[in-house]
Amino acid sequence: MRPGSDSDRPGFELLGDLRVRRAGADVVLGGPRQRSVLAALLLRPNAVVPVEELVAGLWGERPSGAPDVTLRTYVWRLRNLLEPVRDSPRVLLSQSGGYRLAVEADSVDLGRVGRLRERAAKCCAERPAEARDLLTEALAQWRGEPLTGLPGPLMHRERERLAHLRLALREERLALDVALDGPAGYLPELEALAADHPFRERLHGLLIRALLRQGRTSEARAVYDALRIRLVEHLGLEPGPELSALCHELDVGSPAGPTAAAAPGRSARLDRLPPPPDRFTGRQEHLTRIGQALTERTGPGLRLVTVTGMGGVGKTALAVRAAHTVCPSFPDGRLYADLRGADLVPASPSDILADFLTALGVREAAVPNDLAGRSALFRTATAGRRVLVVLDNARDDSQIQPLLPGSPECAVVVTSRAALNSVPSVLHVALDVFSEREALGLLDAVIGRDRRSAQSVQAGMLVEACGRLPLAVRIAAARLAADPDRPIADLVRHLADDGLGALRTGDVEIEQVFAVGYRLLPPPLATAFRMLSWVEPDIGLAAAAVVLGLTEDHAERLAEALVDQALVESVGAGRYRYHDLVRAFARRASLRTGEHERAAAHERLLTLLLGCARTAFALAVPGDPVADVFSAPPLRPSAAPGFADPADARRWARAEIPGAVALAAAVATVPALTAAALRAAVDLLIALTPLGLGALGGRAEEAARLLVTAALACGDRTAEGRSRFLLGTILLGRARLDEADAQARLAARACREAGDRAVLRQALNDQGLIAQAEGRHEEAIAAFDEAAAIARQLGHHSGEVASSANAALSRIRSGDAAGAASACRRILATPGAAADTAMTAYVHYVLGLAYQESARLDDAAAHLRACVDGASLTGDLDRESAARSRLAEVLRLLGRADEAVHQAQRALDLAHEGGRQRERALAHLVLAHALTAHGDHDAARDHEASARLLLGRLGPRATADAEPLLTALATAGETLTARWQE
Repeated sequence: MRPGSDSDRPGFELLGDLRVRRAGADVVLGGPRQRSVLAALLLRPNAVVPVEELVAGLWGERPSGAPDVTLRTYVWRLRNLLEPVRDSPRVLLSQSGGYRLAVEADSVDLGRVGRLRERAAKCCAERPAEARDLLTEALAQWRGEPLTGLPGPLMHRERERLAHLRLALREERLALDVALDGPAGYLPELEALAADHPFRERLHGLLIRALLRQGRTSEARAVYDALRIRLVEHLGLEPGPELSALCHELDVGSPAGPTAAAAPGRSARLDRLPPPPDRFTGRQEHLTRIGQALTERTGPGLRLVTVTGMGGVGKTALAVRAAHTVCPSFPDGRLYADLRGADLVPASPSDILADFLTALGVREAAVPNDLAGRSALFRTATAGRRVLVVLDNARDDSQIQPLLPGSPECAVVVTSRAALNSVPSVLHVALDVFSEREALGLLDAVIGRDRRSAQSVQAGMLVEACGRLPLAVRIAAARLAADPDRPIADLVRHLADDGLGALRTGDVEIEQVFAVGYRLLPPPLATAFRMLSWVEPDIGLAAAAVVLGLTEDHAERLAEALVDQALVESVGAGRYRYHDLVRAFARRASLRTGEHERAAAHERLLTLLLGCARTAFALAVPGDPVADVFSAPPLRPSAAPGFADPADARRWARAEIPGAVALAAAVATVPALTAAALRAAVDLLIALTPLGLGALGGRAEEAARLLVTAALACGDRTAEGRSRFLLGTILLGRARLDEADAQARLAARACREAGDRAVLRQALNDQGLIAQAEGRHEEAIAAFDEAAAIARQLGHHSGEVASSANAALSRIRSGDAAGAASACRRILATPGAAADTAMTAYVHYVLGLAYQESARLDDAAAHLRACVDGASLTGDLDRESAARSRLAEVLRLLGRADEAVHQAQRALDLAHEGGRQRERALAHLVLAHALTAHGDHDAARDHEASARLLLGRLGPRATADAEPLLTALATAGETLTARWQE
């Protein structure tokens, strides 16, 4: 039989221990978390499950480590288990940022249950016996507790959902048993199930009807009487309409009327909900999850959903829309209250309860005077009823607790800006801003799709300028709707000029929405809210502490308090971020107090980051004299952390570089800029260049250009030379060689005039790198040799090694691999060379390339592995990625395809993390080669296509190294095509 045929396709079982069977045998599925990944995909068969959903479902909302990497590993293992022999995946597929399990519905026991239940529903009225048999078959799929032993919040929720599904199926099948009035073999099961659920009226109604059909009237009457006593004594309610009708069949008079406090009956007309929101768009996944949480019984407690988020994010609209969607499931009424939690004086729970009780039919005279009495009566009045309660805009947990109903058949939706930590919710929705598609959908709903489509680029800019905040997008759309001839670009410009002031229409103003939360803050928290807004894009604890002048513990308490008020978002352990519009509001509030808060925040943050960056630079490039000529921080760096090793320094840099770039750009544009602040900002970014600054691409380039402009305005040649060197280095990393060369030459001229020899050496080294990339190898060698000579004069050993190794690389490319290898061996033999791990790793890399060029493949592999080890120790992602790419190619040439695939995949992962397009392109190419050698031709073509796309962006001069690989791949493709044609 051909491998991968339909007979080899596996079958899956979720309703018990997770099992996969193929060809009659169980597949060993690995550890619990790996099995949870498979189960999560099986629960949504043939649907793409996004990676972020899988991570949240299996590790929780705030996972530690790198769960996406672990997830990829699990998927790779599962794919090998499910399809051990395959040309390309057919079952577990990677698609659109997620994974899809391509399985037939009948191959999963849960899918069979759904199909059988649907068939039973269709034939229930005309062929009840057939429907009963179908439900019996569906129930037979259970082998025990579903998803036994699988970890993760998703598995916990699904176990509860499937338990409720089984109970509902049993109830439906028992109803058919009773209706068919056959032999009473089902009675023991019905009696036991009713005993397990003493307040479930439908089960007891079925039991009463079954006993009546058997002529056991006295027993039926006893069941009814016992149920009524439980309902009245425990819940304070009479039985519902269905049981009351059964009461007449029992020839029992209607029981005594309701208590004085209880409602006289159930009223489907009780509906206090606001009307559905106008032009509601998006949020479909949230609506589905909320609807399921409100209507599906997953446990014994109250079904309570909390929706939290910042002002203007659309919490009320979502809650009200969801409430209208599930109205049919709550025939006994819907209640709504605005708790006015963002007002200075919030709504009183006691007053709301009085309103709720009278709506439920309680006489005003019977409403207690105290909060505790009203809350207790509300629980009694709602017990046993199916009522939906929407509590909008809650201040905190204490405001909500008295308003919760007393029946598990009820459901509650709560919205709040604040975190609701002690509310017993079955689902918490932390509502974020719109996706781009949702934001554009709202724009379409207000101004029309044709108008938006005709200006699609400008529409995209508009929703991004609104931060995709639903209220902001709605206000912008309303302004456009009020002026049908206004170009969208005009409103975009208005937003750029006026910011928050442009987001107002009628009596709605986005700034006022933020002001509501801001004015409730106590003074210390309000100050923190304003000052931290000058830190972007996100804020670490060390930065928060320095900016606020507090200890980290105190700063963390304030930051978490801002998170609880939905004014700041937590984006990781000890890191925080503002929404763009909230940051703009906070900065406006800060500037109203004067310039002192901004100035203090910038100065303190520059002090911290420059002190840390100098330390990190010295670890990353030991002995480089540039570290000695960096500007002294404006203030003493009181909170500068120490670093355990270069890798630790790089980890710090990766987290803080975005903030450093934003700070440098801000400093460069401050009025009355001082020379000391300018040089400190330039030196901060130079210190970060060997630590991953280039990964920020355009943002780093923009900051460098602003610093060049500021240096020219100040007439400071030292600052000009350094800022031009910085800009040239960034442009070089972005493969814009002509511009980089111009800046490097201007930098070298300014540095010579200013006597700034340490930065001059680096500018010359950059000139050599550019000439090398353009194939001007003799010019490159000359520049590298001058740079090495200056380094030697400065006593800069690692700089001398770097430039000498660069010269050796140019010698390889000019055809002198033997001379390059000899130069590298001399460097490695220099006393103390091994002490500089980073530079030694680079020399091993160049020597590996020289040996590869000389066809000494085993020697090449050994030195490339040495480079990988050294780069890994120092945390140099780009170097490690490059070394693994070259090592993968050498291993492929040695015929070790499996190892080559592993190294190439790891190189690609590191290149994505490091951010360099050139290394990503080469890693894709090398992986395509390795996969071709491994026989996985479809995947190889995908990686080749990705490589060509990246190379097309970089341009031909920056990608000369790729040409031999592309030619070899083309040859391999022709050979493969010929082989298939045979």
